[in-house]
Amino acid sequence: MAFDWEGITSLAYLTLIQMGITSFPIPHERIKFEDIIICSYQKYSRITELSIAEISCGHSLDDAYCIKGLRPNITFILYNKQTISSRLKHTILHEVGHIKCNHCKHGEKEEIEAHFFASQVNAPNIVIKEISKRGYMINISLLADCFGLSKESANKKLNYLNKYHFSHTNKYDDILLQQFSDFIVSNFPLKTPHYYDDSFDELENERRKWY
Repeated sequence: MAFDWEGITSLAYLTLIQMGITSFPIPHERIKFEDIIICSYQKYSRITELSIAEISCGHSLDDAYCIKGLRPNITFILYNKQTISSRLKHTILHEVGHIKCNHCKHGEKEEIEAHFFASQVNAPNIVIKEISKRGYMINISLLADCFGLSKESANKKLNYLNKYHFSHTNKYDDILLQQFSDFIVSNFPLKTPHYYDDSFDELENERRKWY
């Protein structure tokens, strides 16, 4: 399977910019969009007088899912707050990822892309890279504490970074860094005596070609 990691990262960063999020962890209540209504099964049940079993299609959709067509130009994300409380934010962003990536079906590729989208919103590469540059070791503990990730999600993110490093750059990198600059400076004061920028990465890539 081929994946457009840069394109999905770009969509995730644009989503953060549009939401106006300026700090981490992101409260799930701040995940709001003009064209997406996010509602729990429980609230939707009270509004519609449908049972949870009916809303979840006989409990075959126990976590969350998207619905289109109930209102013009509006997509609903319904989620079960009782079964996914520990991973509510990621689950909602996963469904947002399906919408932002324009998925028309649910398959293995679409699920991987939606998980990746949620990961890039929850813990953007460019913010992690900036924290690393300021002298901090990127590990499971930091990812969990800073971004509110579960240990499982933090481990997956760390495995991804070990494999791809920070290669999936995009045009929103600088905008996102500016958006989170106060958060980064306040929570991660400089540790390294010689702060460096991307030019050092470029020089290092060139040096590797010499051997």
